[in-house]
Amino acid sequence: MKKILLTLFVAFFAFLTYAAAAYQPHFSTAGFFEIAGTGRNAYSMNPAWRMHKGHVDGAENVSFDDSSWKLTSLPDGIEKLPMEASGCVNYQGEVWYRKHFNADAAWKGQRLVLYFEAIMGKSKVWVNGKLMKQHFGGFLPVIVDVSNILKYGEDNVITVMADNSDDPSYPPGKAQDVLDFTYAGGIYRDCWLIKTNKVFITDANEENHIAGGGVFVSYGKVSEELSEINIKTMLKNIAGSNFKGSLVYELQDANRTVVWSKNLKTSISHQKSSTLSTKATLKDVQLWTPDHPYLYRLNIYVKNQQNKIVDGYYIRIGIRSLEFKAGDGFWLNGKPYPEPLIGANRHQDFAIVGNALSNSLHWRDAKKLKDTGLRVIRNAHYPQDPAFMDACDELGLFVIENTPGWQFW
Repeated sequence: MKKILLTLFVAFFAFLTYAAAAYQPHFSTAGFFEIAGTGRNAYSMNPAWRMHKGHVDGAENVSFDDSSWKLTSLPDGIEKLPMEASGCVNYQGEVWYRKHFNADAAWKGQRLVLYFEAIMGKSKVWVNGKLMKQHFGGFLPVIVDVSNILKYGEDNVITVMADNSDDPSYPPGKAQDVLDFTYAGGIYRDCWLIKTNKVFITDANEENHIAGGGVFVSYGKVSEELSEINIKTMLKNIAGSNFKGSLVYELQDANRTVVWSKNLKTSISHQKSSTLSTKATLKDVQLWTPDHPYLYRLNIYVKNQQNKIVDGYYIRIGIRSLEFKAGDGFWLNGKPYPEPLIGANRHQDFAIVGNALSNSLHWRDAKKLKDTGLRVIRNAHYPQDPAFMDACDELGLFVIENTPGWQFW
């Protein structure tokens, strides 16, 4: 009998191990996926914050005693909400966060950025007692360059004040009690410390350029026989001298076979940026559709004149074209879409935790929506977590990405 039970246990454990190993969602970090050996690293800043609900004087000071504050980790939604949390039962007002951390001495001389995926409402960020950033809006990243304020090899203090009170100065600008969703507060998405060298691929949110910054991918001709991919990348040089090198692209299929590559020479003056554009032409293309959500991997590297990689990461892209034709309806990849487009609105909140969902919960939502037969998700009514967008790409869901402020148009 013991042998039978042991055999059953081993078999059950093996099944669980296989199931866990069979598929694990892979989420981007601040809009990119890391590649080892590029000089770019993303460190999770989610653990070990102190949180205080309500106004407090002097909390931005380094010497402030926060030992009585609640210990929490991000994403944090301030409070546990009831299963049915409509009717504006959530807290609105100031909430304060503080975190101590040691900055590695080896990081000195590199570029370091605090990347909050979102902080609800109006927010202020202090580092070592100095106000570094003010932000209005609860759905886009708050990005703070901390390279010159950190004490390397020593203790550092980050302080964040977030205020989700009704205020027309941040979108969507209406009082919560006239909306069909809540301004559930706090640092409710992930926080990262991004380390790069001083010649780097920029971030579109940080650069604040119209249709610029970061890596931008669009498509020209799209068919299984031949497709065109337009790629635009903005680089910046904040080193003490001019930079000469190259921007290198590698496009890999799902088997990690390189199907296209390009090497672009570049020269960037000190404290300047450069935007490089190119076009990839592919044959025998695997197109993205809801039933076949095929994703290519686009590796992007910045190399110096000695061919050493100084920055790099990869993104996932699905090659597709979308058209709405009068009288013909919706066309995907140059062909009429063969079935009705059934979709739904999706808010980013969840029972108990409010907006503070883990990445796996976002993926779970996307999976359940797809499994019900939906093919289109309208992100009501604001940009949503990168983890949800990753999941939609991977699982095969069209997304209509909203901006909070529709009521003014």
